[in-house]
Amino acid sequence: MRLALDARKLTDYGIGTYLTHLVEGLDARSDLELVLLVRTGHEPRARKLAPGARILEVAAPGYSVAEHLRVPAALLRERADLVHIPHYVVPVLLHRPVVVTIHDVIQLFYPPRRRYQAGLWYLRTMMRLALTRARRVITVSRASRNDLVQLFGADPERIQVVPNGVDPSLGDRPPREELDALRERYGIRPPVFLAVSNDKPHKNLDVLLRAFHLAVTRHRLPGQLVVVGGGGPDSPLARRAARLGLADRTRFLGRVPRRDLVGLYHLSSVLVHVALYEGFGLPVLEAMCAGLPVVTSNVGALRELGEGVARLVDPLSAEEVAEAMQRVLVDDPLRRLMVEAGRRRAESMTWGATVEATVNVYRQALGEVVS
Repeated sequence: MRLALDARKLTDYGIGTYLTHLVEGLDARSDLELVLLVRTGHEPRARKLAPGARILEVAAPGYSVAEHLRVPAALLRERADLVHIPHYVVPVLLHRPVVVTIHDVIQLFYPPRRRYQAGLWYLRTMMRLALTRARRVITVSRASRNDLVQLFGADPERIQVVPNGVDPSLGDRPPREELDALRERYGIRPPVFLAVSNDKPHKNLDVLLRAFHLAVTRHRLPGQLVVVGGGGPDSPLARRAARLGLADRTRFLGRVPRRDLVGLYHLSSVLVHVALYEGFGLPVLEAMCAGLPVVTSNVGALRELGEGVARLVDPLSAEEVAEAMQRVLVDDPLRRLMVEAGRRRAESMTWGATVEATVNVYRQALGEVVS
């Protein structure tokens, strides 16, 4: 099979992790010829991930008219059997069999700040066209599949749930000297309640901060709340924490290097991820792999991922989140059960399994019988 994969979002947050592991896994297979489309200047990174692939640089910004012209033009002579578009914008002039991955419909429920009506119309139109044109649709959770069916009337028989995976090496604890240096660099004092999240409204960081304040004042919770990926130390949330008297009890780190994030998982006592909506919830699975107990939301994909493993809470109730943080920290038998169950869940959800299931979807899209 000659497969073309649109990897222009290779360095994006979230989808970039998905693409990185997908590219590595697909390139390692002997039954595929891989063609990668990447942004201008990203060829060296793509080459490192997929030394056996043919790599084409395409100067086409996302969500632009240019990508509807330049992506099909780049593939014109490639004779690809199948094209995989890992997001919802399928170029209208692309006339090859297509598989599309739609991770979630989050922007319909929580539109980005300053997104105008024209942008929302484009999103809905492109998503509807993708669902119509693709031979198969991949999504990452049953919750996301249900959203696509309910909002767009998509055919559930053509939507395949292929969960994200996790790198098993996340379970390997970094050397003590590295963790000590990390603790010193970021001013961290255990026990640490870790949140890995951007600062968009659906991530619900305001409720998380209120819950931590309640836990500190009502339950005398020790330690710090450390937020990675959201706003930095000068963000509105950090200033709000200071007004609550939590300046010394919180750390807002912004985006950190991947190696530092791995270390922070191993320095922490609990992961708290109480988003209002997720297509999947990768930090929850990563924390489980690293041996962290998890407090997460009892809704959608987060319930799906955390059922029977995590402490599930109402994400709108700061009181319930605060109680769960306290309980998971101090109840040692509960912690041990959660850690063991989380590791088993992570062992069953590897990127290798994601790649294998994705290739099976490719074969279904081409009419091959998959055993």
